[in-house]
Amino acid sequence: MIAALFLLLATPQTAPVPAPAAQTAADLDTRLAKARIIVETSMPTEQRNKMFHQMLDAMMSNMIGGMMQGDPQLAKSLETNTEAAKLLASFVERQKKLALEDLTETGPEMVEAMASAYAKRFSLAELTEVEAFVATPTGARFFQAGTQILNDPAVAEWQRKLFAKAQAREEAELRRLLDELTPLMEKHDAQPSNS
Repeated sequence: MIAALFLLLATPQTAPVPAPAAQTAADLDTRLAKARIIVETSMPTEQRNKMFHQMLDAMMSNMIGGMMQGDPQLAKSLETNTEAAKLLASFVERQKKLALEDLTETGPEMVEAMASAYAKRFSLAELTEVEAFVATPTGARFFQAGTQILNDPAVAEWQRKLFAKAQAREEAELRRLLDELTPLMEKHDAQPSNS
């Protein structure tokens, strides 16, 4: 799971996109309603859980593959220790189940958050263009293919390499953190309390 944190930290962040020119609250409400339609059309409720499941399967598979590439000793141990391999498989399934439950439960919040983000970044005219595209078969297919892209061999290989790289340095990075943090904690704990 720490590898997932490293993935987030390694993901390039873009500069904030400026909002459309100053507009009234009513304009924002109109854009929000339009953005909500776009998100709901591109990720219909009935397909959302299937997309979440595909996304989690791909991400977990790629993460485990990356862990095995990044730690050959672990991979070798799991080949010979069937009990440990079963425990890891059970852990992965439990994490997927819990994550799927979380995603399903918070799906409406995700839709609202995405709609809000789009409404802040796009003008009504731009949102209208996007809505028209999403309403076409090609547009709908384009947006709905997003999670399936994670299963593409090229994307999966990139994810495995990234997870392997993070896994390979995880122990050293945690040791470095503890080496830097321990003296600070000891110094803080050694100071007399002001109470």
